[in-house]
Amino acid sequence: MVVVSSLVARLAPNTVRRLERAAEKRFQEGECLKRQNRFLGALYLYGYSVEMCLAAAYFRSAGFGPNEIIDPETRRRCMAQARQLRHPDCQPLMSSDPHPLDGWARFLEWHRRLRALPVREAQRLREAVRKAQKVYRHWRPELRYKTIDVAANQFDEVRQCVRWFIDHRGRI
Repeated sequence: MVVVSSLVARLAPNTVRRLERAAEKRFQEGECLKRQNRFLGALYLYGYSVEMCLAAAYFRSAGFGPNEIIDPETRRRCMAQARQLRHPDCQPLMSSDPHPLDGWARFLEWHRRLRALPVREAQRLREAVRKAQKVYRHWRPELRYKTIDVAANQFDEVRQCVRWFIDHRGRI
């Protein structure tokens, strides 16, 4: 009898480079589902693609090299810090949701603004926040349990935003 090794046992730890590569792959897989008119599945993968782009951008900004390991505890500490920080409207930068796309974008913007930013970079970060908010309006991990139809305008809005993140990864 052949013993099949565990896929989970072979998972490599996260790095900025691996997060960006996984974001691209999830986007491509979403595109395959789109071509099959499986819009909910595509949208589900698109959301994770954005999350990975934003996490990679944050860790790059925090000084992690492309191949430096990002362990789960470091990620948890960063998210906990973001949940303690307040936006000007007194709301936390990051909600308690386990996959807060908009929170990662706001935390990235806050982190980058600690140093003087060129105007272009500040504009790109504001755009990242706006696009993450648009995606987060339609996406949650709970979609995996649902069988809801996705309206064309909802899908298009998410897909356009995700395409922006994929095109700008490495520059946000």
